[in-house]
Amino acid sequence: MSLRKFSTATLIVLASASLAVACSVPVFRYALEHWQPDKYTAYVFHTGPLTEAQQAVASSLQPKSKDGTAAANMVVKTIDLDGDVEPNIKAIRDAHPSDQTPWVVVQSPPKWGPPQTIWQGELNRDNVATVLNSPARSTVCQRLIDGQSVVWVFLDSGQTEEDDAAFTVLTDELKSLEDELKLPEIEEGDLKDLAVAADSLKIAFSAVRIDRDDKAEQAFIEMLLRIEPDLKDPDIINQPMAIPIFGRGRALYALIGKGIAPDVIKEASQFLTGACQCTVKAQNPGVDLVMNVNWDNVIVTTEPLDEGLPPLAGFSGFGVPEDSEVEAMDAAEEPEPVLTTVADAGAVSDTVEASGDSVASDVDSAASINAITSDATEENDAISSAFGPNVMMVILFLVVATVVATMVFRPKV
Repeated sequence: MSLRKFSTATLIVLASASLAVACSVPVFRYALEHWQPDKYTAYVFHTGPLTEAQQAVASSLQPKSKDGTAAANMVVKTIDLDGDVEPNIKAIRDAHPSDQTPWVVVQSPPKWGPPQTIWQGELNRDNVATVLNSPARSTVCQRLIDGQSVVWVFLDSGQTEEDDAAFTVLTDELKSLEDELKLPEIEEGDLKDLAVAADSLKIAFSAVRIDRDDKAEQAFIEMLLRIEPDLKDPDIINQPMAIPIFGRGRALYALIGKGIAPDVIKEASQFLTGACQCTVKAQNPGVDLVMNVNWDNVIVTTEPLDEGLPPLAGFSGFGVPEDSEVEAMDAAEEPEPVLTTVADAGAVSDTVEASGDSVASDVDSAASINAITSDATEENDAISSAFGPNVMMVILFLVVATVVATMVFRPKV
């Protein structure tokens, strides 16, 4: 067994052992109903005041649906370079120099370290559309909304024979797993966390194949290549990749080259269709992607378990402001968004062009790191009583350590 397979298996076992806030609802469904996507940040650098037209385009990076809620997990910050610029923001600009202004730099939420740049370019409507949406993302979103458990994105390497063989392995195994895997029996006490009838859930997988040279998918591809810290390494980037996407557009991790194998595909699928052993999103593997979908408008959800509880410390250790701080700065620095076109809630199509027509939830990325709920089950209380109050923190530490080890020590196949 390779180190990557061992690490992945260990991660799943340890995650399953974390009973602090366990739930018998399948991971894919719990994530769809409860896990709000982390926000990306779009920095719009300009010199002097933005024109009215430029303000409208900048605001379209943070579109609103008809009910006034956010339609994409994106925060926009406009930065006038002629004014006082904070050192950390100036560092971002210095790392992305351009004679053209306004100039947009889009960065991912911090996961394994400081935010990563997933796109940069001129501020115009075509570029905004490319960042917010793409045909492949529309397809993924529609399938998840329609009830598919997991949608796998397959990135071609450009080597046709190798790509075709790997894609066949993926699709054949997914078809087999639809018949082989079984959903967990949902306990009566967990029905409150499920907004649909338990017997309506199903196991369904599909795959979306993307050409690396597809111009419409470049921003999406760049996001996918940032979900792990080494996917752009020279000995990895030119291999085919298969990435399972679930919930509200959350990528689990990447299977690479020969790692696109039946046993590894099964491990990921078992985890995502199994019981959600830890309902706190931040304690689970995965990275959110930009999706221009208002999930709350297309999915009936129950109240989240951790609502009203104070959040744990966020990403301040990486020099990144909490979302509450970002929103406060946004309110002070940005004009009220000027909307152009919005779609009816839920109108996501497989053939939708990247025009920002679908709508998404307005949430805080830092809110994804939440305090463990005090509403633990009696079983958890019994475990805590038997092993001491610190056992859950030890388990949590092991889970996080294993996630990091999985990313850092994966062999290059």
